[in-house]
Amino acid sequence: MLPEPRFAFAVWRRNAKVFSKLWKGALLPTFLDPLFYLIALGFGLGTYIASLDGVPYRDFLAPGLIASAALWAASFETTYNVYMRMNEDRLYDAVLATPVEVQDLAAGDIIWGATRAMVYGSVFAIVVAAFGLISSPWAILIPPFVFIGGLCFAVIGYAFTSLVGRIDFYSYYFTLGVTPMFLFSGIFFPFTDLPDWVEVVAWFSPLYHLVEITRGLATGPEALQIALHACWLVVVSLILFPIPVRALRRRLLA
Repeated sequence: MLPEPRFAFAVWRRNAKVFSKLWKGALLPTFLDPLFYLIALGFGLGTYIASLDGVPYRDFLAPGLIASAALWAASFETTYNVYMRMNEDRLYDAVLATPVEVQDLAAGDIIWGATRAMVYGSVFAIVVAAFGLISSPWAILIPPFVFIGGLCFAVIGYAFTSLVGRIDFYSYYFTLGVTPMFLFSGIFFPFTDLPDWVEVVAWFSPLYHLVEITRGLATGPEALQIALHACWLVVVSLILFPIPVRALRRRLLA
């Protein structure tokens, strides 16, 4: 069953209202992480690396960190935050006592996760632009594409949360899932001089596609490539969405 837009929006709006009261404390930690990477690697290591693929290293690195900011924001929102609302606060029991159905709840939470990813990615994009590391006017399109990438990250995180029973398992999710994705999706180095199979493996990482989008928009896009990467993210999000819906229905309505 498809989600009802007005009910999904009600869930999204509730999350947005909570965030509007907590944004100062919530935004800073996730924002600082990519900033430290930018300063340490872009302006530190970057002084020893002239360029990669003909692009100055800091210009190569910065757009990828915009994508990583979205990854961390959506991942934390749809793991720890959702777990707390579902298991500790028992908020979902109250929500499902209203006309809101499980698919509406899942859609609202996932879209909120993507919105939060867009906020974090957009703020970091402004910082990157302030450092002079964006050379293309097409970078103005980064926020909506970050939303699309955030949607995919949010669906994956939400699916994991709907399937696990204990908060302890998130250490596996971040250590074996999010961190390898962060390190091996083309943020820090290109795949041009590596074996062909490396890029094939990376191609299955959602972050790889968002990195290619943000880097393309920041340095001058190839429209067809941007569209293909965005379509991959949308298709994967749609394919995975039924998984958390079915898992939550069994878990919350049993």
